[in-house]
Amino acid sequence: MLRGTEPKRTMIPAPNFIALGHLSFDVNVVDNGDPSSHIPGGAAAYAGLTAHKHDLSTGVISSVGDDYPVNLILDGIDVRVVESEHTASFANYYENGDRTQVLIASGTRISQAAVPSDWTTPDILFVGPLLHEIPTECVNWFEPKLSCLVPSGWLRRWGHDGAISHADMLPPFRGKKWDVIAVSESEIESLPEQQLFDLAETICVTKGDNGSRIWQNGEWTRIPVIAAEPVDLTGAGDIFATTFVIASSEGKGIEEAGVYAATASAISIESTGLTGCPSRGQIEARLG
Repeated sequence: MLRGTEPKRTMIPAPNFIALGHLSFDVNVVDNGDPSSHIPGGAAAYAGLTAHKHDLSTGVISSVGDDYPVNLILDGIDVRVVESEHTASFANYYENGDRTQVLIASGTRISQAAVPSDWTTPDILFVGPLLHEIPTECVNWFEPKLSCLVPSGWLRRWGHDGAISHADMLPPFRGKKWDVIAVSESEIESLPEQQLFDLAETICVTKGDNGSRIWQNGEWTRIPVIAAEPVDLTGAGDIFATTFVIASSEGKGIEEAGVYAATASAISIESTGLTGCPSRGQIEARLG
């Protein structure tokens, strides 16, 4: 069953930027400190808010429980929700910049029926599965100008204790290539690089304090890390991917788009949760 966050209105233009994936709660424990409260998050939320702060008309398609404050957190964004008994929730244990995750709860799967019929041709499609809630062929549901995938949720595996590990292969894909795939180096330690090359035209690999590297046309471009004073590392990769694809859509080359995305990511980790989603003005000011 679908529900929207606003009363249905006619003749509303479809969003230019669409984010697809679970919204979630994160409980963070940093260097064995006290656990945080349930912080609203989810790749789709980080992407959607960042796009909204770049003045793009934005839509989010997600599955979430009634406990997630959709209207408050994603104000100004058109959100279409598949009702779920639970909101996807994670415990994130950070130590020296490394993250260990434990699954607390999962939400409902998202099917093609959740996509409004007039939302299939956005300028930018961002897909950020958290827990295998979206089928890998979801790219075939859309005809975007640019598509971006953060496949973390398709790499996650967990057992009865909820401890999350990363698979050494992505699940089978059927359909067209993605324009951009963004992953962290820790996620793909045992993943054959060729599998990524076969799935996308451009590959972004974030490396924490070691910056990032971007593959296109058979060559790697190194992007330096941007200095920051980290408070919360959650969502940094999602914001990197979002701002990289926005910059690319505006005609920036690999290096310029990479530096723009690295700057956005640096800004994001200096605040807690979704409050760190940077605007265009914040990024340009830091670059300046």
